[in-house]
This record gives sequence, structure tokens and C-alpha cells, in this order.
Amino acid sequence: MTTRIGALIILAGVALIVARALNWVDSEAADIAATLGIVVGALAIAIDGENADASGKASSE
Repeated sequence: MTTRIGALIILAGVALIVARALNWVDSEAADIAATLGIVVGALAIAIDGENADASGKASSE
């Protein structure tokens, strides 16, 4: 579930960057929000991957 949420956050960040590139959004806050969104989304996916990896190791022992 966290992977899906992380992917949606990343996609929202990318959409915001595209909107900024097309001059639909004109603010520095949009750049900051897009960058933070991509980082937070990637972090959510990484945490979910670590949890899945840890639970996989526990069941294989």
C-alpha cells in the first residue's frame, strides 16, 4: 500500500514539474513542492521495500 502512495506522490511531483515547465504554474514554491514530493515518495517506496525485505528474510529462516 505504501508503494502505491509513494508512486502517486512521485507522479504528482512530476506533474507539478511538467506544469512548471509549461508555465501553467509560476512560483518557486511549486519547484520546492515538486522536489520534496519526489523525495518523500521515493522514501516511502524505499521504506516499504525494506519492510518487505525484512519480512521475507524472517520467513525464510
